Amino acid sequence: MALVLALTACEGANAQAGKAAANGELTGGAVTGGPASGGMATGSATPSAPATGKRASQSPAGGGERSSAPAAAGQPITPRMPPVWVDATGLYYALPIERNIGDVFVGGDPVVVQDGAARSACSKETSTPCAGVQAAGKKEMDARGNADKTRYEFTLFTFETEEQANTAMKGLAEHRRKSSAQDGVPAKPLTVDSGADETEAFRDGEVHYVVMRIGTVVADVLAYVSYGDEIARGHVEHAAIAQVARVKSVSSGINPDR
Repeated sequence: MALVLALTACEGANAQAGKAAANGELTGGAVTGGPASGGMATGSATPSAPATGKRASQSPAGGGERSSAPAAAGQPITPRMPPVWVDATGLYYALPIERNIGDVFVGGDPVVVQDGAARSACSKETSTPCAGVQAAGKKEMDARGNADKTRYEFTLFTFETEEQANTAMKGLAEHRRKSSAQDGVPAKPLTVDSGADETEAFRDGEVHYVVMRIGTVVADVLAYVSYGDEIARGHVEHAAIAQVARVKSVSSGINPDR
């Protein structure tokens, strides 16, 4: 099932940026080049080094670091840490690269769009207003030669707050379920331990859906895997874990490709 977000070649990216903003598609315009090819991001979010994804002295909701909650007498204070958050440049590096999934995979560079284009793309995918969305990114990869037609599509949306991300995540999961049920067969639940704050996973035949929230980031893993049920589940879970790990690394200021 094709996503609304379209991945295009990096060449001619700046010429496509205006079109992407109008159509709400993920096309090469805001950020191009990067970890898959060794290039660096260009355009409106240009890093001089792999992005940290961290806010400068500001929590996702604004106003600096969260303070610790008052503790009862004799009870230790538990720090309230800011949730995972990445900016548009960080989102670019948070998308997986081929070797994270397997040596047999090939694909193009990630694509990231921001502002109005991100909001339009997010709304189409989640059927929600996508309030607070900052950027949207996508990465696609196929098995080399595509002999077994295995394919992965990774999509990320980053928001200002966890609440905004939660609303979009629920909308995205429901949108996926409705799409998969159009053939009259409801999607079956899928058990995936991704390490995300929230995960909803299900499958429709060879198509596997994993929708996750990692702090203020919504991650969507769409996998076309034709192996036996348990083997396929293991491959999909591996991809979901890889996606979550990259988002957390970038948010922590760690280069996920080091």
